[in-house]
Amino acid sequence: MHPVWSSTRGVLFFVCRILSLEKPAGFWLVSDREHHMYRVVFFGEPGSGKTTLSARIAKELGLPVVEASQEVIFPVAALKTLPKEEELIAYLAGQTASANVPVSREIARRTFSALRETYGGEIIAKVLHAKFVEVPQKESCIFSGLRGLDNARFCRLHNDLVIYLTADRATLGERLQQKYGTTAEEAVKELIDEQTLFQTSEIANVADLVVDTSLLGIDAAVAVIRKKIDAWTRMCTRCVNVAKNPAMKFNENGLCHICEAYLAQFDPNQLTKELEILNGCKRNTGHDVMVGISGGKDSTSTLYQIKKMGFNPLAFTFDTGYLPETTIPRSQAVARKLGVAHEVIDIRRYLQKIDIETYERLADLYDLPFTLETKQIFRDAYEEGRKHYSITCAHATTFVRSCQICRRMVIRAYHGEATARGIGAVVLGMNEWTNLSASQSDTLQTVSGMRVLQPSSEQSAVTVFHVPFLLRRTIADVERDLAELAWDPPAGENLIESNSNSCLLARSTEYMAKRLLEFHPDSTRLAREVTVGFLSKEQALAALGKIHPYQHSPREVLKKAGIL
Repeated sequence: MHPVWSSTRGVLFFVCRILSLEKPAGFWLVSDREHHMYRVVFFGEPGSGKTTLSARIAKELGLPVVEASQEVIFPVAALKTLPKEEELIAYLAGQTASANVPVSREIARRTFSALRETYGGEIIAKVLHAKFVEVPQKESCIFSGLRGLDNARFCRLHNDLVIYLTADRATLGERLQQKYGTTAEEAVKELIDEQTLFQTSEIANVADLVVDTSLLGIDAAVAVIRKKIDAWTRMCTRCVNVAKNPAMKFNENGLCHICEAYLAQFDPNQLTKELEILNGCKRNTGHDVMVGISGGKDSTSTLYQIKKMGFNPLAFTFDTGYLPETTIPRSQAVARKLGVAHEVIDIRRYLQKIDIETYERLADLYDLPFTLETKQIFRDAYEEGRKHYSITCAHATTFVRSCQICRRMVIRAYHGEATARGIGAVVLGMNEWTNLSASQSDTLQTVSGMRVLQPSSEQSAVTVFHVPFLLRRTIADVERDLAELAWDPPAGENLIESNSNSCLLARSTEYMAKRLLEFHPDSTRLAREVTVGFLSKEQALAALGKIHPYQHSPREVLKKAGIL
């Protein structure tokens, strides 16, 4: 083995993970901070202005420029032989670009051809991601000098903002003649060779933005690109909803439409009235409310508060078939500690044909390969699924987010189980309002912390209360409760987590959904907790940055649960 490769063995395991990006369930080493960090990648034909515009954008945004030739082509051109792919990436990831000696354009092209023939057309993008993206200390940056359709597809798949620069043939020819002192014929040949080798013009079909620099001056082109970057990196000024979510809209003040609706309709007097309704459910004998618990921070604190409010609760844990193995024991332990009766209720009997079909569609979705084409399918499915969030929808839908399927079964179970026990109120530890379908469709009229379930006029009504929201609780309040109860998160868990921590189905979808959607699928839920003041934006972002390790697919999880 060449001596340079023997020095890289210490990072080979990490790089092997980088090379397994098409197997998302197995990639978990790096905590993803994409809500904070971003990459802008410039592709384009020779003479289209890549160097000039990338430098200008980098200067305006205060970002470093990562030049592909310096990082990959120059050091590879100096090698006598090419090693295994993981060894090459590990070696290049440890190189300092400034120490690499430039080579001629002809040698650079030969080096690119050798790299493509040996490792595939996306190798340069893989190297740059290994060195600058999939590392704990990653920062926002500009990637410049990349060529080739395969590299562009890789960057787009892995959530870089891909900008393609072009110009008319005459303009490109003139610029090449001025830059390199070539003849008109040589400039034409340069453009033909570039297209043949790199399929450059086809990158326009996968780019996020195409800019014709023959129609725009430098300042105008910069303005167009800056506008795209600003829109692409936008986050609500109040919560953690992002513009990458196709369902989000933003007003002139930077608020997402969910926060805008909430702030316009919130009335504390409404919550006071609903709290009075809850207190009216107390009775002298038997259980007066059912309280859902998972043993986590929110449900533990809620059960504690309900006891302090004078209720005689029945605690329950709904078993969907895909709970983590720690959920039921933790729930039982919390109930014992608080001296509350507890039941584990298997709710799979509430599944309907529409649910089974919807679960099947979710499994089919996550069986798709990790490709750029699948990315668009995911985004389309997510946007369509948001339109069918309401439990009144009576047809099967392809949901990206598993919670949207579970919700149908769970709400039926709230009504069925409470009615069977003669209890009229169900208490949940959710710190958000209830009429979410209305807020998502811009028809929100009243912010409420309770929901009345009554499938038909012949059936008894059951009222579901979101007690933390009614009490206007904050995470600091919850922490005080937990301190009084001497409750600590289990090893490996943070106090604030995404739903993938408490649901194996969500966990099996987390990595792939986050990579393909370009935002965490649970961001909308945590955003609502920020909106109401329960969490800070920083706390929610920290939770969304964590990827939970899991090796099983959604189909495997659902089969084990006996649902498929």
